[in-house]
Amino acid sequence: MARTTHVVIGALLIPTLALAQRKPALELGTSLGLTITSSADLLGGNVTRFGVPGEGILGQPTIYASVFAGKGVIVEPQLALNIISSGGETDTAVGLAAQIGYLFDGPERNSPFLAGSLAYQSISRGSGGGDEVGLGAKVGYRVLAGSSVGVRFEAGYRRWFDSHLNEFTFGIGLGGIFHHSH
Repeated sequence: MARTTHVVIGALLIPTLALAQRKPALELGTSLGLTITSSADLLGGNVTRFGVPGEGILGQPTIYASVFAGKGVIVEPQLALNIISSGGETDTAVGLAAQIGYLFDGPERNSPFLAGSLAYQSISRGSGGGDEVGLGAKVGYRVLAGSSVGVRFEAGYRRWFDSHLNEFTFGIGLGGIFHHSH
């Protein structure tokens, strides 16, 4: 499981770092909001969970790094990490996502956007754990507050394949914009 986590981290970071060398701006931020997850349980009913303030990977607080890779293209790795220790055992949940999006009016203006993502969640418990992969999409609007703050209003859906979980998100992303100096 640790090897898979390292491979996914490398697969997300290497292209992002390569693109960062060519584009002058980067946005680092986090999001908050509401996550609703729903799946059918073994008795045929639905299991629904509401999570606030997390709007990230399976409702966890998530950080992101938006790399502006073209006129409106965004390449964005996302990371969520939870470590819980109790009674001598430690549970660790690592969430990684690679999101690719398009800002219709470019990164220098307020703009509507669409994005698709591939996500990975690894949970390790004292005696076991598991991995999960999900595929999703978001729609939203990004507003610039001056030249150094980006605020995103967004809604999304992600399907987790092994658990047959549907994840719906509604939130606000808040990021600091860093400009590359020549």
